This record gives sequence, structure tokens and C-alpha cells, in this order.
Amino acid sequence: MRLATNVLVGSMILFSAATAAAQNSGKAEALFKQGRALMDEGKLAEACARFAASYAEEPVVSTLLNLGNCREKNGQYASAYDAFVAAERMTRGKPDQATFNNTAATRAAGLEARLSYLIINVPDDSRVDGLQITRNGEPVDAGSWNLDIPVDGGEYKIEGKAPAYEAWSTTVTIAPEKDKKSVNVPRFRELPAGAQPGGAAPADGGERPSSFTGKRKAAVGLWIAGAAGLGAGAYLEYSARSTYEDSEREPDDTRQKELYDSANQKRLFGTIAAGVGAAAIGAGVYLWVTGKPSLETAGVSWAPQLGPDLAGFAASGTF
Repeated sequence: MRLATNVLVGSMILFSAATAAAQNSGKAEALFKQGRALMDEGKLAEACARFAASYAEEPVVSTLLNLGNCREKNGQYASAYDAFVAAERMTRGKPDQATFNNTAATRAAGLEARLSYLIINVPDDSRVDGLQITRNGEPVDAGSWNLDIPVDGGEYKIEGKAPAYEAWSTTVTIAPEKDKKSVNVPRFRELPAGAQPGGAAPADGGERPSSFTGKRKAAVGLWIAGAAGLGAGAYLEYSARSTYEDSEREPDDTRQKELYDSANQKRLFGTIAAGVGAAAIGAGVYLWVTGKPSLETAGVSWAPQLGPDLAGFAASGTF
């Protein structure tokens, strides 16, 4: 009974595997036919995508050769070369696939003179710990650094990143054929302690503070108010002197006293205004000097304080 059960289970496994293989083969065939139809319509980019999908479903050499042919027609000479080289290796030493092998080798050889190359030079002094080089977002293996690598024509973004170092990137445009460009990776600059690669925010998640902090904003306000106070003081002092002179020339005693009292009042207010202005400017200087940027910006409010024995500004808030 156990033997019969084992045979039944084994048969079911083989049947399932065969069914899955048949489904994959069917899907691969459908994709292959779509690729051929799209090529006939001149839709090369879409056709190449179908051939690539078909090969991923079922990696057979005939599909790989069609993929190489499609990419060559689409001007993707490096990708076509890679496909033909892979097909040649797949069929090497197999007498029953000698025709495929000869075709692949011939097509690859015909493309060699048309290839474009990109060299990513990484000098020894640029090879910091944890360095990762990417090309259009795809990692570039260290074994490919400093080597002529065939690439399709187009624009490439080369990036370099490493922990505790400032990120770097550049772009280079490669012609579809017979072009050769090189990119030199520079020496990486170390980041300040606590900073993140690529100019990211500080490690604690806070935003980068502005140099124009709350204290410094308050300082500017105080300077404006101080300048106004000094100006008002100067004006009132000038007006008081003029009124004193008028009182001295006034023959009427009552009118003379009124002018004299008015002059005294103007001088008092002028002195207060000038004192407030000077205090405001001094407070502004203090806030500017002490208002260095930090992760916590200051919220400051200020108001003039006037009284018989007091002239100045009061500042309040979080410093």
C-alpha cells in the first residue's frame, strides 16, 4: 500500500512539473509570436521587450538570437552583442546546435567594430570603505571599474555613495556606435559628524536651521525701532531749542511761560525717545551676536517700556 502511495505521489509531482513546464512554454511561445509580429510592424522597442520576456519564461537559443537581432535593428548594439555572445556560449561544443553557434559567433563578430564604450575610472584614493557605484541606478560591480564596458547609446547618470562621505554624481552621453567616453570618480569628501550621505537631514530628523533665527529677526526689528527712536529724539531736541529761543524773545510773560514749558516737555520726550532708541540698538546687537542658528529657533517678542524713571525695550520669548 505504501509503495502504491509513493508511486501515486511521484506521478502527481511529475504531472504537476510537466503541467507547469507546458504552461511556461505556452506563455513563452505566445510572447515570442508577439515579438515577431511587432517586429514586422516596425515596433522594435516593444518587440525586443517581448523577446526578452519570452526568454525569461523559457531560455532557448532561438529566442536569444531573435532578441539579439531585434536589439541590433533597434540600435542597441551593446545589448545585441551581449545576446549573441550568450547564444554562442550556450551552443558551444554542441554538434546538434552548430548552426546556431555559427550564427551567434558571426553576428557578435560583426558588431564588435560598432560598439560604444563607457569607462568608469575609480582611482585608488577614491576607493573609500563601503563605496557603491551605480549607472542609471543599477550597481556597477567593482570588477568592471577601470575597464572598457560596451554600452548602448544614450545618457547615463553615474553616482557614487559611501557611508560618512558626501555623495557624488555626473551624467555622460554616449553615441549609439563607435563612441568612447570615460568618467573619473573624484576623491570623496568626508561629511561632518552626525551628517548623512547625500546632504540628508541631520540624524535626529530635525530640519537644517536657518542662519536668520528668531533672535536675529528680533534684532533687525529692534534696530529699526532704535533708528526711529534716535531720529525722533533728534527732532524733538531741535524743536525744543527753537521753542526756547521763541520764549526768550516773547514779551508777554504768560506766553513766554507756555513756550518755556513746551520746550521742556519736548526735550523730555526727546531724551526718552533717544534713550529708547539707544537701548533698542544695544539690545539688537546683543540678540544678533547671541542668535546663532540651532535646531531650535527662537521665538522673540519685544515692546518699548516707558515711564518716569525707565526708558528701554523688554524682550520676551524662548531664547
